[in-house]
Amino acid sequence: MAATGTGTTTARTVCTYCGVGCGILLEIGAGPSGERSVRRATGDPQHPANAGRLCTKGATSAELFRAPGRLGTALTRTERGAEPVATPVDEAITSTARRLRAILDEHGPDALSFYVSGQMSTEAQYLANKLAKGFVRTSQIESNSRLCMASAATGYKLSLGSARTARPAPTTTSTTPTSSS
Repeated sequence: MAATGTGTTTARTVCTYCGVGCGILLEIGAGPSGERSVRRATGDPQHPANAGRLCTKGATSAELFRAPGRLGTALTRTERGAEPVATPVDEAITSTARRLRAILDEHGPDALSFYVSGQMSTEAQYLANKLAKGFVRTSQIESNSRLCMASAATGYKLSLGSARTARPAPTTTSTTPTSSS
């Protein structure tokens, strides 16, 4: 993160809305009640996927980050139907791991499935596959890239002629002389 000198910092990251992987700059500063908050999101002009341009989803992501009602901690239920209770993240992860282990032991590996993000790095995708197929021993792993974004890309291609919505079209200049008749 880079400090901007106005009490804010800029975080260079990747937009997580789809699998394109557009570069995004998040301006982070104090919110109305003093807590850290994302003030603004802009495209990263140095990023090769989008050269500073963002679709509507990416451009409005700061509003999503500031939306009321976002979780600040993990919530767990002590029993089915009970009200959720704020829980430290480490405790929630341990509890989840214990419950997943019980499902695996009782029902076998195909009782668990994984739905992963299309925005994961190649390394993270590899680790998710190792977890699912190598450790849990299930082939039930799916990605947003195929179920959501592949259909969106097909729709863009069929309706607009291109699925590359974030990248500006290349500029070409004609060197062919025009003839006047």
